[in-house]
Amino acid sequence: MTYPEFKAKYGLHPDPQQEAAILSDAGATLLLAVPGSGKTTTLVTRLGYLIHCRGVDPRQLLTVTYTVAAAGDMKRRFISLFGEEHAEELSFRTINGLCQSIVSRYARLRGVEPFALWSSEGELNALVRWLMQANGAEWPGEQEVKEVRGQITCCKNGMLRDEEIRAVRMDGVDFPAVYFGYRSYLEEHRRMDYDDQLVFAWRALRKYPELLAWYQRRFPCLSVDEAQDTSKIQHAILNLLAAGGHSLFLVGDEDQSIYGFRAAWPQGLLDFQKAYPEGRVLLMETNYRSAGSIVEKADAFIQRNGSRHAKHMRPSRPQGEAVRHVQLEDYGQQASYLAQAAEDCAVPTAVLYRNNDSALPLIDLLDRRGIPYACRQREGFFFTSPAVRDLTDVLRLALDPTDRERLLRVYYKLEVRIKRNVLQDRLRRVPEGAPVLDALIDGGGIEPWQVGRLKALRTHLSKLPQLSSFAALQRIVKYMGYGDYLSSQGGDRSRVDILLALARQEPGVEGLLRRLDTLRETVEAGNSSGCPFVLSTIHASKGLEYDRVFLIDAVDGIFPSVNPRKGNDLSQEEQRTLEEERRLFYVGATRAKKRLTLLTCANRFGEPSPPSTFVEQFLGLPAWSSQKHKEKAAPRKEPSAAAVAAWEKDYLPGTAVVHRSFGPGVVESRAGSLAVIDFGDAGVRKVELTACLRRRLIRLASSPGF
Repeated sequence: MTYPEFKAKYGLHPDPQQEAAILSDAGATLLLAVPGSGKTTTLVTRLGYLIHCRGVDPRQLLTVTYTVAAAGDMKRRFISLFGEEHAEELSFRTINGLCQSIVSRYARLRGVEPFALWSSEGELNALVRWLMQANGAEWPGEQEVKEVRGQITCCKNGMLRDEEIRAVRMDGVDFPAVYFGYRSYLEEHRRMDYDDQLVFAWRALRKYPELLAWYQRRFPCLSVDEAQDTSKIQHAILNLLAAGGHSLFLVGDEDQSIYGFRAAWPQGLLDFQKAYPEGRVLLMETNYRSAGSIVEKADAFIQRNGSRHAKHMRPSRPQGEAVRHVQLEDYGQQASYLAQAAEDCAVPTAVLYRNNDSALPLIDLLDRRGIPYACRQREGFFFTSPAVRDLTDVLRLALDPTDRERLLRVYYKLEVRIKRNVLQDRLRRVPEGAPVLDALIDGGGIEPWQVGRLKALRTHLSKLPQLSSFAALQRIVKYMGYGDYLSSQGGDRSRVDILLALARQEPGVEGLLRRLDTLRETVEAGNSSGCPFVLSTIHASKGLEYDRVFLIDAVDGIFPSVNPRKGNDLSQEEQRTLEEERRLFYVGATRAKKRLTLLTCANRFGEPSPPSTFVEQFLGLPAWSSQKHKEKAAPRKEPSAAAVAAWEKDYLPGTAVVHRSFGPGVVESRAGSLAVIDFGDAGVRKVELTACLRRRLIRLASSPGF
């Protein structure tokens, strides 16, 4: 069948760049395909071309995909275009599926029993947690275990030598000790994990030429989808299989490489012509998905990255609506703003974010209001993260002063300087069921200044149940020393902000603790309804598209996590991180077909929010000149007496406030409508709350601006 006949028979209408890719049938080819350019259809069409026009036996075609789901989708795409005649003869496999085959064949050839694959995530997590505890991590949570396992994956996939692994540092744990302990345990028990499968397959192919030759004969035509997500050792395996002039067709785009935490190695695409000097680099630069306004902004934005091939994304659709930048006054408004968008949602809409945690205040509000939504999140790491665990431990200790276990977990994080062994010795003398701090203070044997610290802690704890949950958390962070502890440990403050946002939606301390338990169950159960309003991380949205996209939390320090304003002062590691996060923002923006909204906040609970470099760069305007792209909330009406009375209830001792004239302060005491507030440099003042609230002279630090 000639190529024109092939196109006519199957109703194919590729553009010139797609056609050049389809006709590439020999040697090594790298196809760089921008978002929305039809890469999957092009790859599948090329398989049909090789079978029907070039006479290639479909059993000799191997297509490597990133996930099992992608393999199934690609097979369905082939069937939809060319029918089922050759579909069962084609091989669509993940790289791990291929390596499992290599390991099994090696075992048969050598007459040996291979190590068993250890696939239970729960058991592997338990092993890593045990090793972490044995090497310096006192109470490792799910997130910490996940991060250590991710680092193990990066070491193996990055082909690091032992001396390089010994130089790896992670906060709170001796990573090299955990890594080598993990490796030894698996070797002693003749087990391998999925990453070991890759390492073993690579070594077997290199050591046994007859094994490599068998796979080269079996699959002389090799295609790789999502090549930008391939790790260093995976590239090494593919290089071996493609050696000797075999056909290799890599499809990817380093601008969309966003899985560095899974050891993705976009450098493999940048080094393509070093690895394959005779290879060709082809481009597919037309975006058929997004409005022209989105494509043009996204292309200019990604050009700022230095580690990339020279290419541009071109629009095929009309300009459509301009990219919108909505800047809310305070972070506390974000969930309400998005919930309003969800209420009248009639078109496919996605709220996209970098971290799963970002969705929690919105999930909480949607659940409370009974607004339908779909969410693929099933990870409850937030609830067991160190900062959240510490803060909820303090709240629970305040509610149960007899809880000695919680006291031991948090006392040293709250400016109580007592050696642990001394405290444990004193606790053994405390009668069961007695208030722990009372007994320690009255029991003697502790230095006077330490008694003073214990008394201060007792006073703070006694006041927490009387405060709103938001004010209680603020007191722990700002006035009980936890904020200083978190800073000294390099802890993640973003999770404290998420917890504060949840507290704004559940005023009572006990109510907040109950709500967190309920919310964790909601999150882990997941929500996959057919609702058009979808909540998703950007990573999970890869390959998907929506009419409307809200891209949230693009704040310096969060997204991106490094400070881009350091410019040339960025370290190499920071520069790599910044470039990957710019790619992540680019991927999120290009999920939008018709409307893209960048959502930011001027303040986070009364404190000025850092500027949003990514938003400025994406819009192509500095922050001071982008006002016409911003939308402000409509002016609020004069508050009613009932509203003022309701607001007054939040102004309890310990609450952080902002006065229009005196600035930020903290409520010291309250008698009726009269409050005594310490305004720092402006001094301690008596304020008549009713009058100030009616005239909008004062507000909670966590509330929107005046």
